[in-house]
Amino acid sequence: MVNWRREGFWALLGNIVVGFGAGTATLAAFAPSFPVLGEPHFVLRTIIVSIGFAFFFAGYHITQAGTYRDPDESLLPSGSPDSETQPSSGSERATAVVVVSGVFVSLGVLGLGAGMRLFAMTIASWDPALGFLSGVVCISGYIFGHIGLNGVLL
Repeated sequence: MVNWRREGFWALLGNIVVGFGAGTATLAAFAPSFPVLGEPHFVLRTIIVSIGFAFFFAGYHITQAGTYRDPDESLLPSGSPDSETQPSSGSERATAVVVVSGVFVSLGVLGLGAGMRLFAMTIASWDPALGFLSGVVCISGYIFGHIGLNGVLL
């Protein structure tokens, strides 16, 4: 049975977090200067854009996991095998799944952050090589993030 209130709550909460993350990433990538620093500072901007994408990914996960999971199920990935067939390795496997997922999500967040900043630089001053690089970095970041969040490539 569909619980529209529960699903609506998770969808709304996730979309608020997605909006905050997307807004942060976009403003940090495209603003002509920082209010405090004034200069472009590629690394600092990439970090802030990446933080925005981390919120974006978190919101995506909140919406997806909160809406489609069983209410008694945890929001964190379990990754544990059947306890009857492999009773001693369940916690090690679950830890490995969380670590590997975290690495992929981190690579995705950093890739999207750097790619979006490169994209913003490409718009400000067109350079075909920089445009190509920004696309490769952004798409790679998206792929890594998707694998980390969903456990699959597509």
